[in-house]
Amino acid sequence: MEEYLLVCKVLKPVGLKGQLKVYSYTSFKNSRYKKGNKLFYKENDSYKELVVFSHATKEGNLDLLTFLNYEDINLISPLLGKELYALKDEKILKKDEFYFSDLMDCKVIDEDNNELGIVEKVEEFPAQITLKISKKPAKTHFFVPFNDFFIKNIDIKNKVITIHLIEGLTD
Repeated sequence: MEEYLLVCKVLKPVGLKGQLKVYSYTSFKNSRYKKGNKLFYKENDSYKELVVFSHATKEGNLDLLTFLNYEDINLISPLLGKELYALKDEKILKKDEFYFSDLMDCKVIDEDNNELGIVEKVEEFPAQITLKISKKPAKTHFFVPFNDFFIKNIDIKNKVITIHLIEGLTD
């Protein structure tokens, strides 16, 4: 079964020739938005294909995209507000790399093997990437900066992340 990864969200049209401003979630913009690559949007229970025609980076996570056969503002209106996806492609990753979506639902433990919770979300803030952890057994949350000081080991195969726990981190 094919797995889709969220790449961006369509925000608004730019001009009359089908250009769209999107908010990008991907760390692989150059490969995802390469001319001729395919992106998909969900309609009902199926995915519809779009072929990238052009890409330009605007600023930060904002990008401009056009799609083949959608070079008119009237043709892109059904895409407004839609999330766009790409097929998950392991070939993009280097050894010991993974997609943020692979971190979802991983068990989080400290260096003494105490279970702390489950990864609920990976949040990308301007300063850094952060893991939102849902605590066990209480339904509260805490956040862990995604850096070498806190993240000691990631075992994607067994879905376990080991963190360095400091005082006050889980409060």
